[in-house]
Amino acid sequence: MVRDREQTGGRVILLGAVCWITYFSIYLGRLNFSAGMSGMLQTGLWEKGQLGSVAAAFYLAYGIGQYPSGLLGDRIPARWMVGAGLLGSSLVNILFPAAGTVSGMRGMWFVNGLLQAMIWPPMVRLVTSRVNAGCSVRIILLLSFSSPAGMLCTYLASAVILQMGSWEWCFLSAGIWLAGVAVLWFVLTAAVERTVPPREKEPRQRDASHNRSNQNNRNKWNKWNNRKKTAVLSPGLLCLTMAAFLQGILKDGLTTWIPTYLTEKFTLPASFAVLLTMVLPVVSLCGIPAAQTANRRFFQNEAVVGAICYLLSLGSFLCMLGEGGNSLYGTVILFAMVTSMMVAVNTVLVSLLPLHFGKEGRVATVSGMMNAVTYLGSAAASVLFGYTMEYAGWKDTQTVWCVCAAAGGFFCMGAIRNWKRNRKDIYGERTD
Repeated sequence: MVRDREQTGGRVILLGAVCWITYFSIYLGRLNFSAGMSGMLQTGLWEKGQLGSVAAAFYLAYGIGQYPSGLLGDRIPARWMVGAGLLGSSLVNILFPAAGTVSGMRGMWFVNGLLQAMIWPPMVRLVTSRVNAGCSVRIILLLSFSSPAGMLCTYLASAVILQMGSWEWCFLSAGIWLAGVAVLWFVLTAAVERTVPPREKEPRQRDASHNRSNQNNRNKWNKWNNRKKTAVLSPGLLCLTMAAFLQGILKDGLTTWIPTYLTEKFTLPASFAVLLTMVLPVVSLCGIPAAQTANRRFFQNEAVVGAICYLLSLGSFLCMLGEGGNSLYGTVILFAMVTSMMVAVNTVLVSLLPLHFGKEGRVATVSGMMNAVTYLGSAAASVLFGYTMEYAGWKDTQTVWCVCAAAGGFFCMGAIRNWKRNRKDIYGERTD
């Protein structure tokens, strides 16, 4: 019995590890475009607005694909959905340098967004269906670390590639890596599924079977189903959805344009600007434990944590508009604060919030919805910031950043009371 438990625990660790490596790796085939953009601009073949539209194509496709991916992720085995997304993204990255025209790059990066949208919702579903509540929260939080880690490695690799070679290798190397990770995913998840049994069936399925046996259980099922609809459609969740949209504008919009901002404002070589940008994911890692600790130990409300993070981001942007924005390293520090806060918002709204819908069997669906609006915001940011920078300048772009941070704080504060009533215990600490 003890040996079986130890083997199962080892397989759960293996599941967490393979999910982390997989989600870390897709950032290498996503952020390589923003990391290589400064090098692409220096060729003189493209303008900011054109390349911004290519980045927007990815985020638009990723956002569009998230919700259907969530719906399918609650029904189709995660192993095949995630594996197909990895292999497809690998192929697109390898072929991307041959696109040539802006329209061709835009089309290929759009396809890349659709393929990578197949990964996160079914992965969350796989984790929550195989391990208990407390362990699943820990795994999901560890997956949150893969985002800044992926950003760090992408910028490091791209800086070396831009210094030693051409921007094309930013995509070729990422494609080769993703192909290897796809093979690893198929092999290791097969081993996990053989040895880690799924948890008990969803309440929907269990109640449906009882429904055929007696009328009393049918009434209980109807009451439970009504509560489920109320939670999913609550005003608090809708406000937090808008906050997630604005988080996408700031988090991925800034990630796309920070190297270019540093290159142009402080007249830096592209490779050095990319190296400076590597500071951001290292510091932003602090946003994940900070958000988790604040949510679990102090506020017990994701909306409160989100509001605080947005207000701190607004303060950083205001400093950047003042004297703080005139110093290279001061600017990097302020960007580090903002990206840390946006990682914290992403942790509570995209990683933790969907776990409240586990009993309803809607984890992947809500996860897909929150990811969808996040990346629709990212798509809007790539175009908005690109053309604002090109035609209005950096000062007006910074003003837009301030407005987005203020609006995000407003929506989070508007959700606090309603979400407090609807949220559930996701840490497995209550016994009632």
